[in-house]
Amino acid sequence: MKTLAYIIVLLGLLMGATEQTLAQEITFKASVDRNSIAAGEHMKFTISLSNTLERYTAPDLGGLVIVQGPYESSNLSNYNGRMSSTITRTWLLTAAQPGRYTIGPARVKVGGGYIQTDPITIEVTKGTSPPPNDPNATLGQQRDPNLFTTISLSKNKGYVGEQVIATYMLYSRYNNLQSVTKELPKISNAWTEEVDLGELHWEEKMQTINGVPYRVAVLRKQVLFPQRSGKLRIEPFEQTCVIDRSFFNPGRNVEVRSNAVEYTVMDLPPGAPADFNGAVGELQMTVTTSRKQLRENESVDLAIRFNGRTNLKLLEAPTLGLPNDIETFDPKTVDRISVNGSGMSGGREFQFLLIPRHEGNYELPPITVSYFDTRTGTYKTLTSEPIEIEVLPGDGTGSSNLPQRPAQSDIQVLEKDIRHIRTGDLRLKPLGHELFASPAWIAGMTTPAVAFIVLLAWRRKQMRDAQDVVGSRRKAADRTARRHLKAAEEALKGNNREGFYSALSKALVGYMADKFGAGINTNVGETIRKALAGSADSEQLANTYQRLITACDMARFAPVEEVPRETLYAEAAMLIGIIEQHTRS
Repeated sequence: MKTLAYIIVLLGLLMGATEQTLAQEITFKASVDRNSIAAGEHMKFTISLSNTLERYTAPDLGGLVIVQGPYESSNLSNYNGRMSSTITRTWLLTAAQPGRYTIGPARVKVGGGYIQTDPITIEVTKGTSPPPNDPNATLGQQRDPNLFTTISLSKNKGYVGEQVIATYMLYSRYNNLQSVTKELPKISNAWTEEVDLGELHWEEKMQTINGVPYRVAVLRKQVLFPQRSGKLRIEPFEQTCVIDRSFFNPGRNVEVRSNAVEYTVMDLPPGAPADFNGAVGELQMTVTTSRKQLRENESVDLAIRFNGRTNLKLLEAPTLGLPNDIETFDPKTVDRISVNGSGMSGGREFQFLLIPRHEGNYELPPITVSYFDTRTGTYKTLTSEPIEIEVLPGDGTGSSNLPQRPAQSDIQVLEKDIRHIRTGDLRLKPLGHELFASPAWIAGMTTPAVAFIVLLAWRRKQMRDAQDVVGSRRKAADRTARRHLKAAEEALKGNNREGFYSALSKALVGYMADKFGAGINTNVGETIRKALAGSADSEQLANTYQRLITACDMARFAPVEEVPRETLYAEAAMLIGIIEQHTRS
């Protein structure tokens, strides 16, 4: 009994001593390897908890960004019979901007109360490293340092029709991330070409933004061709991502929202040449023929090839101005166009088939096409060399195999008193009825002179028409518009949405450009009102045109189809027909 009481007292003393010892040795400390860093540099932040297994959460970092961590380590020691344990967590931190940052205290519950670490102040000075290439990434990092998206443009301003590349990026510090939805913004007032990027994948090399490494994926790339001057704005897009998904964990959704960007679109300078084809950028032209010597009624190929960096898909065939003795047909278009991350480039070739109908030496006049060079900010004209073509006579000789009769000259006249007897149709005429001064004679004598005068007048008219490029386009406006309308009708029947709106837009815009000389920057509605000022429905026609072209733009660039395609096609055909009647009356 005495022994049992001794043991109880001894255990009580040991427990009291142990509690006192542990209460004295529980420590909770936070430290950094340095209190001053430059923006983009790294520092170590460490929290140590000794002699307790209580859990604690990381403190408020005060705006500092976690580069790596936390890394956890533990240490168990026995010194002179006294056991001690320490759990250490380490973070690698950085700051994107200079300033004063304060790391708040971390708290841990011990017994019936709490103990906490001391706050730590960090001074961040301006870094010596250059700023990131994309300032939008810095703004995205400030919104969420672990996951953000950006929209960036290859340049901030340009001319109407000049291409600019829009890139949509995803930056992530999560190892396990899935992109669920991506509602990308719709762009108006610009012709867009999508760059085929294939399946979404992460780039092999990580990018460092203000000292923080990120996995990067390109969500989308577009080549934009602004159609109107002013501000082109791309609204932010929203992205839903799932992080930390596994077989046993459904993960959690994270909503991210990108920045918005604005692009300044400048008008093209005034004074565009008459043969300006709307190309803006870089352009070259080569003109070749398949041969330079052939026979009449044989064919020769004339190829006009454009190469460069511009919206090649909007280029149309130039006017040839060939001699009247050479027949030609609508050209065949061959495209070798590439759309990639650096923009649209390549070539478009127009192949004409020429057939000379008569022999002789012909000179194909130089072909001129003007474009706007963005490198110099001026209009430039491409001019080909004249091409000489020799046309030889055809193979047909026109000879006949019928038997020949001897002519009267083969009969030798022996005496003059007996003449050769005439047989057959003697063509005898009544006395006094002579051909001279008769109506037939007068008509025969005057017809060549009149025909020559008419031919000369017609030739001069042809020469004037060839020199009058604007007039020729105005006369051919209706025919060109009908051709585009026919293409729109075929696309409508084939349910080709993009082809329909592209052809219908070309019909409307091309008709107004050919008929009234309306350029890209021209107020077409006002042009219609002035041209049809004497007509009672000029205002209605101008409003109808604006409504149709707006509907086409919305369907092509939004894409929003508020009006059925059949209705748009019928209204466009009726509008062109009514304007054509007014201009001819």
